[in-house]
Amino acid sequence: MLLTFLKKKAFSLKQNKPQKSGSALILALVLIVVLSIIITSFSFEAQIEQMYMRAARDRQKCRFYAESGFAIAEMLMKKSQKISPNATMSADDEEDRWYEAAALLAKGMPIQGLVEPIGDGYIILDIVPEPGRINVNKLTEADWERLLESIGMPEEYWEDIIDPILDWMDSDETSNPKGAETEDYYSELEPPYKAKNGPVDTVRELLLVKGFSETLLTGGVFDPSTLDGDVQENRFSSRFNRFSETNKIVIAGIENMLTTYGDGKINIQSADYDVLRTLPEVDDILARAIIEERELIEDDEPQPFTSVDDLFSRIEGLDESIRNMISVDSEYYRITSVGRVNNIDVRIWCIAFVSDGKLEILRWCEEP
Repeated sequence: MLLTFLKKKAFSLKQNKPQKSGSALILALVLIVVLSIIITSFSFEAQIEQMYMRAARDRQKCRFYAESGFAIAEMLMKKSQKISPNATMSADDEEDRWYEAAALLAKGMPIQGLVEPIGDGYIILDIVPEPGRINVNKLTEADWERLLESIGMPEEYWEDIIDPILDWMDSDETSNPKGAETEDYYSELEPPYKAKNGPVDTVRELLLVKGFSETLLTGGVFDPSTLDGDVQENRFSSRFNRFSETNKIVIAGIENMLTTYGDGKINIQSADYDVLRTLPEVDDILARAIIEERELIEDDEPQPFTSVDDLFSRIEGLDESIRNMISVDSEYYRITSVGRVNNIDVRIWCIAFVSDGKLEILRWCEEP
């Protein structure tokens, strides 16, 4: 019987052996698949981390390159001081690759889109006279009216916008008819604050003024109800969907037309069409004529305006009232430097005061 039992056990083991071998094979395959997934996951994460590190490295390079652009700008400013405004655009030294850009500055003209290769990227540089914009702190009521008209704001809303701005900047606590001062308006807000009663430091400070909305700065669909409602809600929320199609007013923004630097005179060498249109009696035809004339090139030489008198002699129909409102030179510049590497950009801009070839940074801003 023992012999019979042992034979049966041996036969049973032979029958089970293939099953155990098959199970081991399946287990091995499962382990291989799991390990492959884990390894692939680690590899993917490593690639993502490498991409992040490369992007961070390239962004840091971009920042260094953008900052280097300001060294180029300062060099060009110093070089322009040694060039006569009447000099030709051809350098005596043919190897002087910076001469042409410096000559443009010497003639009071802006530099836009100057590209300078550096390392594995390049710098894109703009140097533009800041008085090509309008100094918001120098605007009179009549100036504000022309400005609002130029962006398409209906006249019925002008007083609602202008009175609070004038109250914000004047030195007294007496409100204009539709204005606002600390005691009668700003002190009742949550949180309360005081009217500036002085010039604004930045254009975006206007968002603190009663009724002044983001739309007035950047343009878009203007909601008239923002002029007399809760200033907190006006500043920090979008309510364009609350009014009907018949009430919609589309306006252009004023932010890119304004500055807080300069003596208030508009530099006609760099002022764009919208800014020129805010000058008294300067219509569409005259604004376009000024731009075309200052961009005129004869015998490969640009022909910018050399003086205000030169402007009046070349452009017919200008009103004499603008003579003391414009200039052809500047001491304030907006310098924008972009560092670019592998499709990554870092943009830095500043407002600089330039005197005797020395560049003093007044404001510095790195855009995200």
